Amino acid sequence: MSSPAVNTVYSAALTRLSQVVAQIKQTDPMATATVVVPNHLAGILAQRHLTVSANGIAALQVTTLPRLAERVAAAKLSPRRPLTRAVLTAAWRAVLDTDGGVFTEVKEHPATTEALARAHRQLRDLDEPALDLVATHSSLSAEVTRLHRTVAAKLSEHWYDETDLMREAARSKSPQISGHVVLHLPQALSNAETAFAQSLTVFTVVAGLTGHHDADRAIHDTLQRLGLRVPTESAKPALAQKVLHASDADDEVRCVVRQVTRTLKTTPAHRIAILYSDETPYARLLNEHLTAAKLTVNGPGVRPVRDRAVSRGFLQILQLPRFDVSRAALFTALAQAPIRYQNTQIIPVARWDRLSRTAGIVAGQDWQQRLDTFIDDQHKITQNDEDWRAERAQGSIQDATELREFVTNLQTRLNEGSQLTAWPELGIWATQLFNDLYGTVDDEARRPREEQYAVAAITQSLTSLQSLETVSAQASLPLLLEVLDQDLESARPSVGRFGDGVLVAPLEAAVGLDLDAVFVLGLSEDMYPGRQSEDPLLPQSLRQATGGALPDQRERIDAMHRHLAAAFASATTVWASFPRGDLRRSVSRLPSRWLLPTLRALTNTPNLSATKWDTAKGDAVIGSHSFWDEIRRSTDLATEHEWRVREVSSGAELQDDVIAAATDLQKHRSSTAFTRFDGNLRDVEGLPDYARSGRTISPTTLEAYATCPHTFFVSRLLGVRPLSNPDEIIKISPADIGTLMHTCIDRLVQTFADNLPDHGRPWVPAQRYRLREIAEQTSDEFEQRGLTGHRLLWEHERAQILVDLDAMLDADNEHRAKRDARVLGSELRFGMNGLDPVRINVSAGVVHMSGSADKVDQTRDGVLLVCDIKTGSNTSFKEIETDPIVRGTKLQLPVYAHAARARYGSDDVEASFWFVRKDRRRIRLPLDDDLNDVYSQAIGTLVQSIADGLFPAKAPEEADFGWTRCEYCNPDGLGHSEARSRYETKRHDERLRSLMSLIDPTAVQGQP
Repeated sequence: MSSPAVNTVYSAALTRLSQVVAQIKQTDPMATATVVVPNHLAGILAQRHLTVSANGIAALQVTTLPRLAERVAAAKLSPRRPLTRAVLTAAWRAVLDTDGGVFTEVKEHPATTEALARAHRQLRDLDEPALDLVATHSSLSAEVTRLHRTVAAKLSEHWYDETDLMREAARSKSPQISGHVVLHLPQALSNAETAFAQSLTVFTVVAGLTGHHDADRAIHDTLQRLGLRVPTESAKPALAQKVLHASDADDEVRCVVRQVTRTLKTTPAHRIAILYSDETPYARLLNEHLTAAKLTVNGPGVRPVRDRAVSRGFLQILQLPRFDVSRAALFTALAQAPIRYQNTQIIPVARWDRLSRTAGIVAGQDWQQRLDTFIDDQHKITQNDEDWRAERAQGSIQDATELREFVTNLQTRLNEGSQLTAWPELGIWATQLFNDLYGTVDDEARRPREEQYAVAAITQSLTSLQSLETVSAQASLPLLLEVLDQDLESARPSVGRFGDGVLVAPLEAAVGLDLDAVFVLGLSEDMYPGRQSEDPLLPQSLRQATGGALPDQRERIDAMHRHLAAAFASATTVWASFPRGDLRRSVSRLPSRWLLPTLRALTNTPNLSATKWDTAKGDAVIGSHSFWDEIRRSTDLATEHEWRVREVSSGAELQDDVIAAATDLQKHRSSTAFTRFDGNLRDVEGLPDYARSGRTISPTTLEAYATCPHTFFVSRLLGVRPLSNPDEIIKISPADIGTLMHTCIDRLVQTFADNLPDHGRPWVPAQRYRLREIAEQTSDEFEQRGLTGHRLLWEHERAQILVDLDAMLDADNEHRAKRDARVLGSELRFGMNGLDPVRINVSAGVVHMSGSADKVDQTRDGVLLVCDIKTGSNTSFKEIETDPIVRGTKLQLPVYAHAARARYGSDDVEASFWFVRKDRRRIRLPLDDDLNDVYSQAIGTLVQSIADGLFPAKAPEEADFGWTRCEYCNPDGLGHSEARSRYETKRHDERLRSLMSLIDPTAVQGQP
């Protein structure tokens, strides 16, 4: 038995509910009654409203229809358990693996399982005749129906879903539901929900109507299916009282937060709600701006547990086998959340990442092999190098050893997990791995509350995996990953407690609200309702063929309209807002079709169209022209940042050390003076003074200073160097090719130290054969260090290197035959490993030089032939005839000549650059008194400039195209034009005159 529906507009729904409950309890305040609400939030509001407006709430229960069905039927469905999203996913994967039919080729893709599971939930509401009708529609629908029935049968023995609950509750004559039942604001009910509602003996419906035919269509259908009269009268649609439009969603949220701040002066926070049309981008933006405004909020969770740091990290750890534990994937996972190592230590992610890049690790066996090679190289440094280098190498050995142990252990454990095929064992394995890496719930109190919740959710999900045996006999690590991902995606913990602060929720939460102020965001046509897409598995034509058994796709749009209308009716003051565009995509937006009635009413323009909305004016339609405009005009700014921006815009000077420092930096960098912000460190103590301290420095290091003093300071003095990504190395670098070829020639010379070619004699076949062996061995070493790039490109380059090395011997034979010379040695070292340095007298003292000359020959008459082997182009050497040191960037040969004189006791020395790959030739450098003077002055200028703290950023003249010329002047790869422009301005400073006269003479030309 039922009474007629009580039809009402949403704004009066709680008042009508109070009247219905009061009538039920009119003669007996203890009369039993149950109020069934559309959602949990509406239930809280209804219960609070009834507490103060009805004849008491004794013997009154407020619940939702699913929870009521659970109270009636859950015990009868025992020992079956509630179906979870993870179990449903596993069941579908198991069925697809057994007989996927037309889905066989795409069965491994998670989107396939997700789409089929979504269709399954809709088909569960159909009876067998309706399913037969679906199956006859098309071959695809027949296949979907077949698989659906298979999954449903597989689940039915051990699991039950909400449809099972509703159907069982409808069949039960439960004494647990006694007294009167009030269906408060029912929305579109499923077939099973309708059957359960019809089974209730005494019920009343409080039906909310919006006054819009399409929005109320589902409510009329619900009333009709419940056997109640469908109202013929039409309610007056509710409208918003204010409309706000802003340049984009970001500015829209800022404006709304400011208005909320203003509203809070007169309205309690628990009587205010912010409703948004789309989770993206509004959920994130609202969280950021409300947090910045320090406003307390509550509402349904919008961020799934899957997006928490610990969840992202563990899911990515489980995916590592798919990428062969690649370096990039591993450190992406490790960087998500702190991971424990050896039970107590936290992994030093940044330090390990730098080390793995240096070691050239890409994936797989690199973790063992290349770390072994790296450790061996570091051991050599500890034995042969300076104390500070040895100490640093010792630290690197410890880090590399720990990294190798951690990764190889992780690889072993992931391999073990990949072999498991039973759910209980796989669940235990995954739980233990998670606990070892991230800790348990008990010892994670130091984490933020949201991360603690994530730890608990992951632990619970992994623990429940053993129950999947009932639906999926075969377990696997990829399936575990998919199930866990789905489980964590569905877990969305709520934010705060309702009534504590401002409610922030999606628009569908508007049903049942009764507040003082509501702000509705995102009402642009492209977001609300937005573009509707066809369901590929259950298309509209199929839905129409079922005669209403499957809901029409139009119902989704109708529901959106109904939610917005409910929001407009939920408060005495409603603000509706929309963005005029999207600055990120440079597109314009129009107001939603459902916002137009409000705009027409507020602007008194009955025929206003969406494309002409901006032509209508009204005091209640408020526009934010820009963030800057609002900062200047608004009387209620929301955040500290906005107040500070306004203060600065008014000309006031903020008392802020950071801003003061930034302003100081901009001021000095924009000036013509060479300041500390441009590399002027004259007042800094501890800078190296190579002319007076006796410290050694190599000519290559001084060349780097002459090329760009800023680069020298950052790389040499601060020890900051750019790190390459081994994953992105396509081909071996020119520098590494040079190192490889130098190493091969040196090893050849060392191998035949007692049998090197005599005067004019060629390299013999045995020596050529040995060079090839050395080249193959050295190439393998470079491969092991991860320096050679893609295999196919490296094979070609490797073959070319062998050809070039052989050609070097031919050219060497020809040159020595012409000069009647013999090979003396290679890599003539000086100033290192206990060897005497070369001393260059300069005006401020003596500079001690270190380095090694690539190759030394000697003619029959005793002339030493020193050469510097170059594997690159000779383009930068073209000026050497007019400027033998090329503005301080070619300093090697003169000091090599000094080293050869000291080692072999001959004053007659010739020096040349030998280009062995591109532009094969020798460029001789005349060693005379003029060069010695120029060289001494240049060395003196450079070391004195270093001691004086002069480190301007001498960015390249040419722009970067395709590759970065200087990673220190262009660290982000976006260009160095600003750095070059500053250099062009600063280089004329008098303090740089001496240095510029050497490295950039044009800077002092024309100056007295």
